[in-house]
Amino acid sequence: MDKLILSEDEIGRICDRLGKEINQKIKEDDNGIPVMVGVMNGALPFMYELVRHIDSPCQLDTIKVSSYEGTGSTGEVKVSKEPDHDLTGRDVFLIEDIIDTGITMHFLKDFVAKKYKPKNLYICILIKRNNLQMKYDELADFTGLTTDEQRYIVGFGFDYYGLFRNKPYVFVPSIKDIKDWNSLLEDDKKRFVTKTSKK
Repeated sequence: MDKLILSEDEIGRICDRLGKEINQKIKEDDNGIPVMVGVMNGALPFMYELVRHIDSPCQLDTIKVSSYEGTGSTGEVKVSKEPDHDLTGRDVFLIEDIIDTGITMHFLKDFVAKKYKPKNLYICILIKRNNLQMKYDELADFTGLTTDEQRYIVGFGFDYYGLFRNKPYVFVPSIKDIKDWNSLLEDDKKRFVTKTSKK
């Protein structure tokens, strides 16, 4: 690990604060049962921890989009899984792990608003980067942490080629970490190919 971004305790405190803010918004709107829609796969650990701090009855759902390949953004956003609940006329909270350039969330907000026509649509994110490449800066209604850190991060939903979403904290990996993980992935790939070839 090169740098710890959020400890497990800090994540807990952030989710407690955001939960209180969302509780207040739900009471103010008084618009029935809200739907929390987690952006797969990265936001799921955050959503599951966050909803523990929401007092109001709520429904959980997911949507899956992608604009990343490996460790970089492709700039093209695709929806591969849509919510199962009817969001029309509902209060909807989109739960996301990070806003970087804002491209993905801008697309997602527009997509959900136009297709499902919720009564209110709110964006809740764990981390927002102070990014010089930020294209859409007005998107988040609820933000856990704002950071100047621009390096790739891993843990608590953030992954390296699918690895380490299960870590309970967020960190910047070291160069050695990346080398070790690449070796791990390569070894696993070889094992899989070997097993497949024997069948």
